[in-house]
Amino acid sequence: MSPYNEPPMPAKVTTIKALAFDVGGSVFDWKSSIISVIDELTKKYELDDDIDPEKFAMSWRLLMFMTLGQLHKREIPNCNMDAMLKIALDKLLEQYPVLSLTHEDKADLLNAWHSMDVWDEFPVALERLKSKFTVSIISVLSMAIMVDSNKHSGLCWDAVISCEFLSCYKQKPEAYIEGAALLGLKPEEVCFVAVHPSDLLAAKKTGMKTAYVAPKGSEPDVPGLVMEYKPEDYDFNAATYIELCEQLGC
Repeated sequence: MSPYNEPPMPAKVTTIKALAFDVGGSVFDWKSSIISVIDELTKKYELDDDIDPEKFAMSWRLLMFMTLGQLHKREIPNCNMDAMLKIALDKLLEQYPVLSLTHEDKADLLNAWHSMDVWDEFPVALERLKSKFTVSIISVLSMAIMVDSNKHSGLCWDAVISCEFLSCYKQKPEAYIEGAALLGLKPEEVCFVAVHPSDLLAAKKTGMKTAYVAPKGSEPDVPGLVMEYKPEDYDFNAATYIELCEQLGC
């Protein structure tokens, strides 16, 4: 079909100038990376029967968000996600006295966050979306984590925005507003894309449009992160990133 004969895109699409993505869990498979390393460590120390790698990974992620909550409340000094992950790991290891890790072991665990794999369909979808929109990240992850994981997965974004350089972290509204401003845009000109309802609803409150994509992995039961999915809450709802491309006319 000639592009001149195509029906006009809905107004909610034509007003979008940029897409801003959450990436931890939305784009990157954080859990598999952590499970792989902890699995190696349990075998190294012959603790296969004592430690469940998936439970360890989920508990670490939970403590990471709890540490971020402490930062929001100014109960800990301002720091980036690498530091928060280390704080969370130290707390988690107190629950595993049988796991006596060396400095190198801990470094391997922390480095796992720097080599997260991407969900299979996403690289193709990213290129399609970039053909029409400015496509950026707005994430609580550190710049180093995102740079390394993007290189590891071969992703090339138009912009990468870490909350460590903003006045606050998501899900405070200023993080979304400042992220849009760094792109030279107003919140209403940006569509935030994520698999986490709470992240999307926080973005929506700033005026951003929202696109929910069905998650491919599970998350720990973090208060405020895991919420009931209600499709009417979002401007776009997609089962896959390829489906989102089609909805956005890419």
